Amino acid sequence: MNESAWAERLGQRFLARFPAEPRPWRTLGREAEYPVVHPDGTGADISVLWPHLAEGVEHSWTREGDLITGLELDGVSWTSEVGRGTIEAVLGPFDTLHQMREAHERAMERLIRAADREGLVVLGYGIQPVTPATPEWMTPKERYQVLLDVLGETWLWFTLTASDQCHVAVSRGEVIAITNLTNLLSPVSIALLAGSPVYDGRDSGFCSAREATMGAIHAGTYRHGMPGGPAADAEAWVRRSFGLEYLMHKDAAGIHPVRKPFGPWLAASGLDEDAGFAAWQYHDHYMWNSTRPRTVHGTVELRSPCQQPWHEHMAAAAYGAGVVCAWREIEGFVWATLGEDPWPVMRAWHADVVRDGLAAPEPRPGFIAGVLACCERALKARGLGEEVYLAPLLRRLVDRRNPAQRAREAFAAGGARGLVELVRVG
Repeated sequence: MNESAWAERLGQRFLARFPAEPRPWRTLGREAEYPVVHPDGTGADISVLWPHLAEGVEHSWTREGDLITGLELDGVSWTSEVGRGTIEAVLGPFDTLHQMREAHERAMERLIRAADREGLVVLGYGIQPVTPATPEWMTPKERYQVLLDVLGETWLWFTLTASDQCHVAVSRGEVIAITNLTNLLSPVSIALLAGSPVYDGRDSGFCSAREATMGAIHAGTYRHGMPGGPAADAEAWVRRSFGLEYLMHKDAAGIHPVRKPFGPWLAASGLDEDAGFAAWQYHDHYMWNSTRPRTVHGTVELRSPCQQPWHEHMAAAAYGAGVVCAWREIEGFVWATLGEDPWPVMRAWHADVVRDGLAAPEPRPGFIAGVLACCERALKARGLGEEVYLAPLLRRLVDRRNPAQRAREAFAAGGARGLVELVRVG
């Protein structure tokens, strides 16, 4: 098949992975990453935690050769991240935010006990605060080494960062519209939920150093963060990936660097349709937009929030659930407030909030409050009191201070130890 035929077929395969009709109830999932450090803020190797996490409970290991890469226990998938000092808890799906909170807090109690036994600290924070990004700090998984070879030093930013990703179930007819809207709203998410200002032992000058640094990955092609604009439909969503480099290909023989635009590579590959779709899914996994549809789960994944302070740890999930549940009302609000082409305004604001957080002027007065009001109404409509988890965001908006702004103050007053004390979990 040529590129055009592949785009059409893959667009159809993409849509088929989402339910045809809206689900009567949106289920939720969470991928929560946490930096683990010594009390002085230097990164700690999470491999020392595996035996403590597994102790006294039925479990199964995930391995890559002799390397332990993860642990399954009590409904939680614990995984090692790109950096040796970051651990991820994958949970869900859940019917409610309350279920998510209970399961997540139960899992984190186990993690904190494990960290305490090694004299380590888990952080509700979006980046390693002291340890720099180096090849030695990268977890030695095969695909990570290939990505380092292909992307070079920019890949190493992933060894430091820690996000709090919310998954929300969506249907076939809405997946692209919701992806477009939530990507457009990534400045709102960053303004409220940024928390990664200090890394390499210094204040970076950005509230979201995660966004500022990782935007260097194929800068200009919108591979990371906020896209350049909306996709018209599923075929257009697939087609935009065709011009991006296919970083690596996985087959029965292993993982191989490619370094060619995906569309021409696929057209020349000789793969059948099933294998071609599998290759596209692998390609799609290494595109890191603020929101991306996940064909594996039938969800959209909201990626821009940094990990949150522990006493407000449900804030990112509440925002994600609220925005998706309210997407039609929010879309109307955005268009009425900013006009029919809001992307240039929002892209300009994106740069401002990455740097200044809630201190950055909004594109229109009351814009964030309007989005949150829609979220609150949508969560109230679910009838379970889940809107309570939006309270930290409303407080931040009144104070005009997000977690990053508070972290910068703590670092200025007490250095890395002061920052660690502010954002430690437990």
